[in-house]
Amino acid sequence: MKGLLRPLALRGRPGHPPPGAPRRLLVVQLDGVSRPRLEAALANGYLPFLASRLAAGGHVLSSTRSGAPASTPAFQAGLFYGVSPSVPGYVWLDRRTCRAVRMDRADDAALVEARLARAAPGLLRGGTSYFSIFSGGAAFPHFCLSGLAGDYDAGLGWIEEHLGPWEALASTLVHSVTATRGAVRLAHEAGAGVVDGLRWSVALGRLKHEPRFLWHRLLFSGLLRELLVQGILVDVSRGVPVIYTDLVGYDEAAHRRGPGSRVALRSLASADAALAMIFAATDAVPELGYDVYVLSDHGHVPTRPFESLAGVPLPEFVECAEHGDALPEPRPVGPNRGVAGGRTLGAGRSATIGAAEAGDLAHVYFLRDGGPLPLEALRARHPRVLAALAASPAVGVTAARGGRRGLALWDGAVLDLAEPRDLARLPHPDPALAAAYLSDLLALQESGDLVVTGWRGEGRPVVAYAWEFGSHGGISPEELEPFVVHPREVAFPFGAVLRPSELYRFFEETYRAPRDRERRVGAGPGDAGAGLAAGAPRTTP
Repeated sequence: MKGLLRPLALRGRPGHPPPGAPRRLLVVQLDGVSRPRLEAALANGYLPFLASRLAAGGHVLSSTRSGAPASTPAFQAGLFYGVSPSVPGYVWLDRRTCRAVRMDRADDAALVEARLARAAPGLLRGGTSYFSIFSGGAAFPHFCLSGLAGDYDAGLGWIEEHLGPWEALASTLVHSVTATRGAVRLAHEAGAGVVDGLRWSVALGRLKHEPRFLWHRLLFSGLLRELLVQGILVDVSRGVPVIYTDLVGYDEAAHRRGPGSRVALRSLASADAALAMIFAATDAVPELGYDVYVLSDHGHVPTRPFESLAGVPLPEFVECAEHGDALPEPRPVGPNRGVAGGRTLGAGRSATIGAAEAGDLAHVYFLRDGGPLPLEALRARHPRVLAALAASPAVGVTAARGGRRGLALWDGAVLDLAEPRDLARLPHPDPALAAAYLSDLLALQESGDLVVTGWRGEGRPVVAYAWEFGSHGGISPEELEPFVVHPREVAFPFGAVLRPSELYRFFEETYRAPRDRERRVGAGPGDAGAGLAAGAPRTTP
């Protein structure tokens, strides 16, 4: 691999990089992996390459924070554009149209990213991205859900100008290897996925979501994983200034099987193989000065579906309460609900009330009211819903607007999120952090009149409002503690980060702003190879 990468990387670049040129940035996101899960996977041999990299001392592991909600679109909005808080979850209701807005829908993601892009330059401008929800302004976004691409004038135009016959031959060879490796992985994942899916369906008596999960396994852990790795290898060899990819296999498996399941852990082994190839690529061309970061956006927790505890999905539950209908008796059931049972991520509504379910976070909307209501108005207009939620053992900490920073409803009490004495009564090991994130959610107009979490205190299972067995989005401690694996000499205090917008500022000031300053003082498009070369010492805020 080094023999292929090095000649390709040397094409179109001067022999000696200019002094003081900024370093390049490569970010690999392991979607949904908390620091505790990462450490367990390292200790149990699922990530041998990453473990060896950490043991060698060149990289170190730090904790960081997810921000609110603990969800990929919110994290990427902060990381790519410096906007936190940004969105209320993976799904929410548009009050004007009463339509569900979903971050797995391309049109919705594009509209959100267009708004984010007005706030600040995208971190990935002039670079490439793979498998992201938002492009971050990347000139070449691959498999980006929003479909938005940045401009070519930030450093990639030189690639097309300098590609010659050798580059064409090298690319052909690389893609031939990719096709072969992808076919092998696809066959392996197909066999393993079918066997696992049959065992799961027989044990639980349900097939719902299994075909979709199998398709995602083939897509993300099979062929497309090989495509993104080989794409990154080519990007590195060409000196692309910033590269980002999201490895989503663990997150997908954790939702369907649980974060500690064998399927989820095997996906980490697959991610580790990808990391080995990516690090080998950057090690092969040290003169290009790539700093590689491996990070996660949030953690996952094992969950019990709300429906299995309350007897009906959350939208039906609040609808019954609103109209004074008899609530069903809680009838705990296991996952076995037959082939038609179980809701997945989504939203339900009637003419008067709606609920958006996104993992262990949900938003309740009263659609005939003009906008978000404070708690006092909710008490006057919708007392039955408040009473039903307060009485349900399947409902965790609930937040409503009021006071300076919002209010938390827990154990029959109304807790002021701005009052230290009230914070001490929150059932959370870090009540100040939980209060900050609840306040962030309440600050968003798109959030529901009520923000319902599945966190019910330590020692009790977390509740998911979608029908899934591993969730995120809420305030449980493990969800809020992702990680960053970073070069040892980078002295930024990742553990002090509260919101992903702080990571944006760090990466922007360290890797992107210096490049922009250099470009403004005279490097034209034809000189971009020189402007992107390595050699500068790291700078940290």
